[in-house]
Amino acid sequence: MAAAGLIVAVLFLILVPLAAGGFFGIHSNNKNNKNNNEDQESQSPQELEYYAATSKKTGLRSFTHGRGGYKSMPSEFLAAHNAIRARYGVPPLRWSNKLAKYARRWSSKRRIDCLLMHSFASPYGENVFRGTGWDWKAADAVRGWASEASYFDWKAQACYPGHVCGHFTQLVWNDTQLVGCGRAECFFGGVFITCEYEPGGNWKGEAPLT
Repeated sequence: MAAAGLIVAVLFLILVPLAAGGFFGIHSNNKNNKNNNEDQESQSPQELEYYAATSKKTGLRSFTHGRGGYKSMPSEFLAAHNAIRARYGVPPLRWSNKLAKYARRWSSKRRIDCLLMHSFASPYGENVFRGTGWDWKAADAVRGWASEASYFDWKAQACYPGHVCGHFTQLVWNDTQLVGCGRAECFFGGVFITCEYEPGGNWKGEAPLT
């Protein structure tokens, strides 16, 4: 892979709606590993008040009580990614706590506004997802990104004109080896999910499965 290669979708955001109220975007850049529960966010009294007020006003209920992370989340993210990758014959990913920490911090920063945007100058490949409500889980985000497979032209090795498929190609990018993800629940409703990939995919002129 040429380090000087151009990167697809750098520093701009593509929003793709899901039928059930989720949106996702991709940012790809071009670089320990065991599951843990570091995704648990501690809550300040003021933050707990935000969640309580939103719950009272909207009727939303958080199964993580606002923490965002949950015990089985790392394994769910990894299993969902590797199920898609196995379908296309590419090697499984390994979980990276380093990438998960980066992803978790970015998702946590978006709790105040739930604005779908990418982290600034990420050195990794990055997929982001936003869903309304507090029920979205790891597999929901991965399933949404993977749904773009129908927009990928395998003969041309590119997205069909007018369609977005970069989230899918990052999922199945052959050279990517590590993944780490974070989930946060926005104060006023919504879930923000970030996944980081190393090495990042979506290099111009290269095919995802090779």
